[in-house]
Amino acid sequence: MEILIIGGILVALMVVVSTKIKNSEARAFEREIIETENFRLVKPDGFVNPIRDVSEFAFEAYSKEFGEKSERNIWKAQAYLTVSSGLNFAVACKKARQEAGKILSEKVLKDAPEGEKICLIESEKTEREVTFYEFRKIVESRKQQKTYDLKISILKAFQNDYVSKVDELTSSFRLK
Repeated sequence: MEILIIGGILVALMVVVSTKIKNSEARAFEREIIETENFRLVKPDGFVNPIRDVSEFAFEAYSKEFGEKSERNIWKAQAYLTVSSGLNFAVACKKARQEAGKILSEKVLKDAPEGEKICLIESEKTEREVTFYEFRKIVESRKQQKTYDLKISILKAFQNDYVSKVDELTSSFRLK
């Protein structure tokens, strides 16, 4: 009888812990405002922003789901924000164009906030027989003396599923 009681308590404890873990995981994929001393952006729902002690990125996020078949080990969508010291707008834009496979559109915004330059680039790129759509928002800040490069990659097969999330991420990305 004592074994049944202990077993019942153990099962109940496992259910409680499992529920807390699932709830915590669900919250990690919810829409979230990410704000630092230099920038602000909205991480759309369905993305997780991993917490790392050391990262080469000022911001990174990955979709919850992975691709299918030969793409099953690749996130459907990924976002990375790199920051470089100095005013490297032309260099960053040139580098983005060189990394892109086929440029679908490129636009330098005329109505950028004062002291900033903004370039938006959309491209299609194939790496190791996997095709991605890439969206870049490159922002130079004279005030901060830095250049920001927000890069979002989506597996081609899932472009329609993520286009609104890409729009939310890129349009919400602002410097302070």
